[in-house]
Amino acid sequence: MHHSDAPLLAHELYVAVLSSGAPAIEMTLSTAGARIRITAQGQDLLPLLSSHGPAWMLITGLSHSAGLTPDELGIWAQLSARQ
Repeated sequence: MHHSDAPLLAHELYVAVLSSGAPAIEMTLSTAGARIRITAQGQDLLPLLSSHGPAWMLITGLSHSAGLTPDELGIWAQLSARQ
């Protein structure tokens, strides 16, 4: 699976969670069919700036869909692997 925007998207997700002050960040990559889902998750609740700040516009612009994890400790983004 490959997508030219995946490295940039992973970086933006990582930085958004890092800004929450999390001492450790877990990055997860999952694939299903032609979809790639990248998740970055920390141990602290994400502040509003991390979850909906300037990076959020880049994350949502690069991905087909994005959102917060249900516990609000992480951010995920999904894109198509066809690029």
